Amino acid sequence: MRSSTSSSRPDPAPGPWGRCWVLTLAASLLAVAFLELFARRSGVEPSWSVGSESWCLEALDLEPDGMALLGTSRMLSGVEPELMSRLSGRRARQLAINATSMLPVLEWLAAKEDFKGVVVAEVTPYLEFRVGTEWRATAERFKHDLGELGRSPARRVESVLSRFVQTRMACRSPGFHLLAPYRDRQGPGVRRLAALTVEGSRFIRLNFQGTGEDPGGKEAGPEMGAPAAGAALEKLMNRFVTAAQSIRRRGGRVVFLCMPVSGSVAEREDRAFPRDRFWDRLASSSGAESIHFRDHPALASFTCPDGEHLDYEDALRFTWALAEVLKAKP
Repeated sequence: MRSSTSSSRPDPAPGPWGRCWVLTLAASLLAVAFLELFARRSGVEPSWSVGSESWCLEALDLEPDGMALLGTSRMLSGVEPELMSRLSGRRARQLAINATSMLPVLEWLAAKEDFKGVVVAEVTPYLEFRVGTEWRATAERFKHDLGELGRSPARRVESVLSRFVQTRMACRSPGFHLLAPYRDRQGPGVRRLAALTVEGSRFIRLNFQGTGEDPGGKEAGPEMGAPAAGAALEKLMNRFVTAAQSIRRRGGRVVFLCMPVSGSVAEREDRAFPRDRFWDRLASSSGAESIHFRDHPALASFTCPDGEHLDYEDALRFTWALAEVLKAKP
């Protein structure tokens, strides 16, 4: 007999809409599982992005006494920030940006009054000392996006969640699309690039098939462009000097770094941007420390399969060697 205080009607059975939602959820989970399995078997690994969103998150998390790694894809794929953090005792943030000048980021750090850490700024001559301003446009846009993200807690949370998902699920990662900007160059070393993965620290892990440097000669490669000269070059040098001095006056440390290059890329770069006119002038006028890979035996032994990017295993060894050189400097 039913209690007089309870409803006399039996509990309703799940209606058609309830069953529909359950079936839809089950189908979605099954589809995601299938896509993940397919992506993994196709060789795709969980991978993040080296675009504006990931850069902004790392820039916002840069500690006042941390280490900022600036530069281009040479830095992104050549210095592993997690390993550098352990070796240096400072939290290293990968703030390099592919195919753009690092000067706007260096100037952003110079204007960041609370930053008194270490800056390791990789100098790619054909991007830093080139005629025109378009080579700095991407970095300027990233700085603008940083301000937008910093003013929107919701966007920052969304970006953190995106990183969490993309670095754990292959089907949500950019996957093989990341290879496109590199394979478009059609160099012999680039054709050997088997996989490209962006880790949660923004480090790009490159895996090349085979060994040996880019034999070069007549193969396509990065466009060098016309070098700046006269008043234009003087203005550029002054910007580097002013930014470096601002950081150093606060007790910070600035190190300009020339990453390894080899084969035809090295030959063309040396021809278009002679060291004595560009690198040596920057090193002597800025007052900052400078590390050219050819000046240190531990750094000079590395070969780049595509002429300007290190393979993953070599990148780890290069990070170790670079950390030792940094420690040895006063």
